[in-house]
Amino acid sequence: MRDRVANFFREVRGEFRRITWPSRAEIIGLTALVILIIVALSIYVGLWDFIFQKLIALLLRQ
Repeated sequence: MRDRVANFFREVRGEFRRITWPSRAEIIGLTALVILIIVALSIYVGLWDFIFQKLIALLLRQ
């Protein structure tokens, strides 16, 4: 059991050595892209919400 646990952690360490981590510039660029997409989608959904809110209010007044 102890050998299996030790072997597992050795394999984990080996896998971590194979990872190619993104550069700082890549991280900043991708983070900015994610924030931009979130803002754009929020505006899009907010506009549709506003439109449907006004349509429903118009329908309920009649």
